[in-house]
Amino acid sequence: MLPQFIQRLAARLGGSTSTPDSPAENQLAVKPGDLLTRRDGQVWRAAWILEVDPWPDGTAAAHCLSYKPMDAKPTADSLKQAEVSIWHAPIDAGSFGEESWELIGNRQPTEEELIGFAEYLRLTDFPRYLEVTGKDSKEIVREANAHYLRGNELCEQGRKQEGIAEYDAAVELFPLFFEAIDNRAFTHMELGNFSEALNDFEQSLRVNPDGPAAFFSKGECLMRLGELAAAEAVFTEGVERFPEKKALFQDFLKRVRAQRSAKR
Repeated sequence: MLPQFIQRLAARLGGSTSTPDSPAENQLAVKPGDLLTRRDGQVWRAAWILEVDPWPDGTAAAHCLSYKPMDAKPTADSLKQAEVSIWHAPIDAGSFGEESWELIGNRQPTEEELIGFAEYLRLTDFPRYLEVTGKDSKEIVREANAHYLRGNELCEQGRKQEGIAEYDAAVELFPLFFEAIDNRAFTHMELGNFSEALNDFEQSLRVNPDGPAAFFSKGECLMRLGELAAAEAVFTEGVERFPEKKALFQDFLKRVRAQRSAKR
């Protein structure tokens, strides 16, 4: 199912509204709560539609919970005891028509059964996560900030691993908290954990793409990891992208170029 979904997504991102196949002809019009099954060789597969997000081009993404293969054809009742294989996966809704899925019932998921979808939203669409879960945004921010401030205190005391754990807790509560992500990254750098720091700076830049400190530090981590060509590319871009930090980027650009020349 995924390859055609990826093709259609690529077509949309490329500005095209055309798709590899015409979904209107075959598409099973799935809706939230639908329970579906199909025969696959000697086993039966089943999926539960948790939510459906329409796209401007008329196609849609279905957020699905899937079950482990079963020997007998499932029913809406038997799926209540079936073993879950994947708690959430976004799939092209048109695939359910193209792959001969059969509707066997409709049941709205409980909050517990939405844990996979909720986690997906927490990481990709935090405002919608709050809407779906009904969580209090002010309370989440308050708790996250308390962990962040505690992390700062612990790091100032030299208790860096404990500080990282507090930053972890802050980001777990509020994934958009790029200040906590940055401080965790800087702490990893102080400990010499440059791979971990690099991962954090990249995460921070996904949340806050115009963060000059995270962007520069990404380059520094790459340089310290010996990925000199990638570091040079970061510092080169930084010279133009962050004119207020031009001197700093130029200084490290010279350093990384000197290191590359020394290796030749």
